Amino acid sequence: MTKKRSLSWLGGIVAAASSLMLLSMLRSWHVVGTAAVSVPESLPSVRPAGNEPETSTSNGTTVVEHAAVKPNTSATLSELLADNHTLLEVIGVFTAVSVFARQSEIPLFAYVLSFLFTTLVIILCVELWTRFPRDTDNLKVMLFKGVLTAAVVFLLLDLFIGYRDIWKYFLFLPIFGVMFYAVLMGLVVPVLRKTPLRRNKTLLRLAAFLIVIVLGYFSMRLAVLVEPGVNRFLDAVNRVVSSWTD
Repeated sequence: MTKKRSLSWLGGIVAAASSLMLLSMLRSWHVVGTAAVSVPESLPSVRPAGNEPETSTSNGTTVVEHAAVKPNTSATLSELLADNHTLLEVIGVFTAVSVFARQSEIPLFAYVLSFLFTTLVIILCVELWTRFPRDTDNLKVMLFKGVLTAAVVFLLLDLFIGYRDIWKYFLFLPIFGVMFYAVLMGLVVPVLRKTPLRRNKTLLRLAAFLIVIVLGYFSMRLAVLVEPGVNRFLDAVNRVVSSWTD
């Protein structure tokens, strides 16, 4: 099977999976929107006089505010670490496994396993990073998040520079993912949220499916075209970094 044919199969699979994800997201938005409009009987409605906004509350907040989960910007570093101790333990385990995998007696297995577990560590570190509040006055929290950001950046550099034998053939996958996600969440989803098609579930699902198919196809084509240039850039960076250690 040629690379071009395999990419077409892969593009179809990714587009189908992405369409299912988008449809599930749209369904969840419909449920959330319905829940936000209906006011439970347990929450009495309060109508202030004049032009003041209406609130339906039990403690002075609206129903939508009750449903929204806001980050705790006043939490200390110890509290944030305690809330995410399970995630921190998993990161530690996967980091140890990635280091241990490099000691495998089979070089190919050592290379692939260390690559996979390093990727998992990066995903978990990004998840941990998203759980820290953006707006906080706690100096320790800000320092920890800054150091964690630097660690994620260097882990990404190590992933894309240290495993060149893998990325020479599969770099189009992360490029496709970045392009697809950026256009989907930055353009398609905001438009679908405002479109009148939301009132018709059948038309909305059909439009979402067609958009995902077209977007997935062009994102894959563009990723394949961009891949050689990005690989040359990463090879140059790899040579520069390798010269520092020589």
